[in-house]
Amino acid sequence: MREKIHRLAMKLGNSPKLALIKMIQGGLLFVFGVLVLMVSDRVLNESLSQEIIALFGLILASCGVIWTMAGYLSMSVLRIYHMLQKRDEDDAN
Repeated sequence: MREKIHRLAMKLGNSPKLALIKMIQGGLLFVFGVLVLMVSDRVLNESLSQEIIALFGLILASCGVIWTMAGYLSMSVLRIYHMLQKRDEDDAN
């Protein structure tokens, strides 16, 4: 299990360009989810369909936050972990 996490961290921390793309995608997904929430609140009449659309917007916004966090962690924390592991491997050789 620990080896799988280590390989995943090395893979994600090795690509800052991919991490930035994830952050941008997550931010856009969050904004779209909030937009759906605002439209359901301001435009639609009070009904069950309004609540379902608002729930859909909330789920989209939540997924956007999670996706952005994954990108941020890949860009910062996992990148530092990757650099430390690489330095340790270089010191060992």
